[in-house]
Amino acid sequence: MDSEIRAKNHASPQACHQTSYQDIVDRRGSGEFGMPGGSVVNDYVPFYFSPITSFTYTIYQKNVPLVSPTGEYLRQSCEDDRIFFVGRPDSFRDSGLFYCFSDYALNSNAPLPSIETDLDRLEDHVHWEVFDEAHDKASIPEIGYPGVNSWFHSMVSPAHRMSRSPKRMAEFLVYGAVPLGFVGCIIVKTDDMRDKLQTMMDASIWNIPIHTKPGCFYG
Repeated sequence: MDSEIRAKNHASPQACHQTSYQDIVDRRGSGEFGMPGGSVVNDYVPFYFSPITSFTYTIYQKNVPLVSPTGEYLRQSCEDDRIFFVGRPDSFRDSGLFYCFSDYALNSNAPLPSIETDLDRLEDHVHWEVFDEAHDKASIPEIGYPGVNSWFHSMVSPAHRMSRSPKRMAEFLVYGAVPLGFVGCIIVKTDDMRDKLQTMMDASIWNIPIHTKPGCFYG
C-alpha cells in the first residue's frame, strides 16, 4: 500500500481505476481556473466538503464510466465502488504542504470559482449555508460530523440556492500528494467493502478506522 494519495499529474502517478468524465478531467488539466503559481487542478489531490454532491449522485445513477488503470472501459461506475478518505482541513495548517480551496466546483466557469490559500478564510469563503440548512444525511458521529443537507440541486429561489449544486462541490486541494497520516478515517457503503479494505490494511503498516455509513451514499 502506498504511503500517500497522489495527484493525477504527480511525477510518479498511482495506477488506479478512474470514475470521471474525460472532458472535465481535460478542463482540470488546463489553465482555465486560475490556480496558484500557474498550476492546474490536476496538480492537486482534491477533497469535497461533503459526501453528498451532484457528482456522487450521478455516480449513483450509473451515468459515469469506470475505467481501468490502463484506460480500458469496464462498465458504468456505481456507489458500491466508492470509498471516502476523510480528513480535517485544519490538520494541514503548518504542515509544510501547499493547499488551497475553492468556493465553487472546479469543473465549470459558470460561476467562475475563486481560489483561497488562507485557511483562516475557510469559514467565509465556502458557502456553508447550502451545507447546513438541515443536517439530515451523512452524519458520522464517530468523528463529530453532524451531517449535511440532503438537497444539493440548484433552485430558482431562494437566491442562495440558485447555484447550490456548484457551491456544494467546492473543493479543498493539496498540492502533489497527501501522506496517509492526514487521513482520519475511511467511509464505505457496505460491510463487504469494509472487510475487503480491512484485509488490505492488516497487511500494511497503516491502521485507521473504517466506518460503514450507508447514509453517506444514496442507494
